[in-house]
Amino acid sequence: MSTQRGPPGPIARVPRSKAAAREWYSALSRWYDAVADPFEAPARTAGLELLDAAPGERVLDVGAGTGTALVSIARAVGPDGTAVGIDLADGMCRASRRALAAAGLDRGVVVTGDATTMPFADDAFDALFASFVLELFDTPEIPAVLAEWRRVLDPAGRLCVVSLSRRGAGPVTWLYERVHDLAPTYVDCRPIYVRDTLREAGFRIVDARDESVSRVPVEVVLCRPASDRDDERERSVTRTPRPRASVSGRGTPDQRDRQRRSARDPLRHRSRE
Repeated sequence: MSTQRGPPGPIARVPRSKAAAREWYSALSRWYDAVADPFEAPARTAGLELLDAAPGERVLDVGAGTGTALVSIARAVGPDGTAVGIDLADGMCRASRRALAAAGLDRGVVVTGDATTMPFADDAFDALFASFVLELFDTPEIPAVLAEWRRVLDPAGRLCVVSLSRRGAGPVTWLYERVHDLAPTYVDCRPIYVRDTLREAGFRIVDARDESVSRVPVEVVLCRPASDRDDERERSVTRTPRPRASVSGRGTPDQRDRQRRSARDPLRHRSRE
């Protein structure tokens, strides 16, 4: 595997409050698909392919936005699975709900919330998907963000991150970063060292692809929580899908039915009061 490091220099900061981000993305939700989706779609699709959500799985889309990925995830997990989206912006959450309804999917759940303090139990999901989200957080906040994502992810689960990257950065990346420095409210995401960041947060890289958005490098990275059993897990990228859609998957049929119904309401998974 080639090294992660791009050109020397610090990662740009994101000098914006969460209140400002919430307001901006709520307003942006009305035309986000028309403006951003043509650029983001190829990398997002590559991420969904790497994630490979399977029937019966519990999958969380962090920063679900207008719901494009969430619809794909809900279809993939099927009626016995759980597809949950969380987004900071009310407008984006409304757009996600509309997308699910338009697709005829009643099994998706959308929660308005902060990705740094999510209202879900430990180990609540088999997989997490985050497309063009991680690079929106300010640099000092990213370790806490990934710790929270790891908390709600099953220890044997997987995380797929699609993010602007400084890997292989060139003149277009440097120009983009200058625009970000000048107008951080409007160009709020910026390239980061994706694989290094994930490794430092305790994840093991399973697979990765290099994409681009308008010639700015994008990394699509599939990873798992690192453990002492990494050597055993390295035997294959392909995994056997786990058929459960509940929190525990144990108990009598009636208990499993209750767990399945509960799993569709993510607020029942709250681990903090």
